[in-house]
Amino acid sequence: MNKEIENRNRVKGKFSQFIEKVKKLQGEPHYVAMGMAIGVFMAMTPLIPFHTVLAVAMAYIFRGSKPAAVLGVWASNPFTVIFIYLGCYKIGVLFIGNPHQDAAGIKILVHALEQDIDIYEKFVIFMNFFHTQLKLFIAMIAGGIVLGLPAGFVSYFLTKTFVKKINLQRDKRADTKETL
Repeated sequence: MNKEIENRNRVKGKFSQFIEKVKKLQGEPHYVAMGMAIGVFMAMTPLIPFHTVLAVAMAYIFRGSKPAAVLGVWASNPFTVIFIYLGCYKIGVLFIGNPHQDAAGIKILVHALEQDIDIYEKFVIFMNFFHTQLKLFIAMIAGGIVLGLPAGFVSYFLTKTFVKKINLQRDKRADTKETL
């Protein structure tokens, strides 16, 4: 029971840290929200070894906040990655058809990528999966795009609203300090 409470408190603490990092992001609400949306979109794809690099590149191309994109990528984390990958697989199968694989291959990939190994070894594991499970990988990419688009849109509007609210609070504090 204490372990469960400890885990809940740890998750709450991580969430609070995440909110504090979002509050510190600089820029116009659209700029920050675009970066966050890109990061969350990328987090929904099965490209785990490349999430951050791709999110930053896309944020650069689409003129979004690169730090916000990096934060958004953390929607895919050790707690959520298996659910995201299984969702990518299930939804991808609806669009691509059954690639005659079960979800065990995805679980093996996720487990391998979660290991404490260097990025080169993760890249080799990922590329091996890509070459041996191409149809499954294509299904997962399709599913990731289908999951990522609504997740990105929702995160865009939530982040934009949140950043506007934070900016208003900052402006009020600044006005209060000026009048004193």
